Amino acid sequence: MRALAGPAMLLVVIGGFGLYRMTATPDAPPRAFLDLELAGADADHTGSCYSLSTVIVAYTAFTDTQLQWTAASDDKWMLSLENVLNGPRGPEHWFQHLTFREQGGQARLVWVDMSKGQANNVNAAIDALLEAPRERRSTPVDRCLEPGARGYRFKSK
Repeated sequence: MRALAGPAMLLVVIGGFGLYRMTATPDAPPRAFLDLELAGADADHTGSCYSLSTVIVAYTAFTDTQLQWTAASDDKWMLSLENVLNGPRGPEHWFQHLTFREQGGQARLVWVDMSKGQANNVNAAIDALLEAPRERRSTPVDRCLEPGARGYRFKSK
């Protein structure tokens, strides 16, 4: 009977870990946070006319980029974007760590850390993030659906 205790205990531990991994969900901001309009890079933090979720989906669409959210506080989330790209000397690790904070009803990019060769400042990161939804003609937030709507570098239809 004692001979079975070791293997049985190992099986219980492995089974418990497997169950935990199957039922655990990765950190992610609440939907209300992702639906916030991304603030522009201007001094007034003019709304970009795109929700944070729209920007992230457009920015990572058609890529192999891995996304991981980490809670920094109740109103602050860090998004890690990572990929391996073919560089001139072989595979290169590419990453962006972006921290967003809810402020004034917007999602504001407040901190960036990027791999070598990328503009490592908040304003340049916002401009780069917004290129994708503009190019893909992504659906803007409700306030920007009206003709003549204004937003940070937004062109209304």
